[in-house]
Amino acid sequence: MTGTIGEPQVVDAGRGAAWWGEGFRLFTSSFWTWIGIMLIYIIISMVINLVPYVGSLGHWLLTPVFMGGLMMGCAALDRGEPLRVAHLFEGFQGAHFVPLMIIGAVNIALTLAIGAIAAVGVMGSMKLADMSRLGADGDPLGALLGSAQSITGTGLLMTLVILVIATVFAMLNWFAPAVVALRGATAVDGMKASFLSCLRNWAPFLVYGVIAIGVVVAAVLVFGGIAFMLGAGAFLKGSSGNWLAAAAVFLVMFLFAIAVVALVVGPVVFGSTYAGYKDTLARDDAPLDNPAYR
Repeated sequence: MTGTIGEPQVVDAGRGAAWWGEGFRLFTSSFWTWIGIMLIYIIISMVINLVPYVGSLGHWLLTPVFMGGLMMGCAALDRGEPLRVAHLFEGFQGAHFVPLMIIGAVNIALTLAIGAIAAVGVMGSMKLADMSRLGADGDPLGALLGSAQSITGTGLLMTLVILVIATVFAMLNWFAPAVVALRGATAVDGMKASFLSCLRNWAPFLVYGVIAIGVVVAAVLVFGGIAFMLGAGAFLKGSSGNWLAAAAVFLVMFLFAIAVVALVVGPVVFGSTYAGYKDTLARDDAPLDNPAYR
């Protein structure tokens, strides 16, 4: 680890697809270890979230720490070393622990900011709707249309603002745990490097996102089709027993889909994230001279 970060590399759009391929390779190279890691991580996350009042905040705070450890595991696989379950906890060791925690704290602040903006937007929409009703007391239909228009306009604006903030949030976080854990960077430098890398590599990220959307749509169609075929007959027969059986089928398929996402898609995403980091942020030799990093 050098502690310095070079200017992010700009790669071809096709690398977005290659990142998925590399993520799948890293996953299949240590299939059962990844499954064990994900099961342990899911259990830990559930236990943390059960803590009253502070469980969710604790989960947000610790997530980058776990992600830093998983990035170290991906780097070990990339070097030809074995993946170990202990990699999940390596983010808690060494000098990178505090910077990873700071990333979590920043994420909590950003999440609260998004929530506050959403709340302000809702209240603003309600206020505008009330004003529209007051201005059209003599025309109930006009009042209704005015209220709908004011809510729609403000709602669309707030939705756009929240989407922009959420996008910035994702860009700040995508590579930050890897930069901190693998390069010894500070939390601020790691998040800046992540943001710049995502911004400059919008084309491969576009390809990456399109593939992700395609996989999600395909999965929904497959699981939905299977669930429909298994449950359609029961629904058509109409008896209460058959309705319960159909509901059970849908529940089982839903739980199976969640398990697949958590145990299979999760490790592939982690591996693809490491591949993107390696492509764009791990190939530099010179320290940054960008003013944004000073």
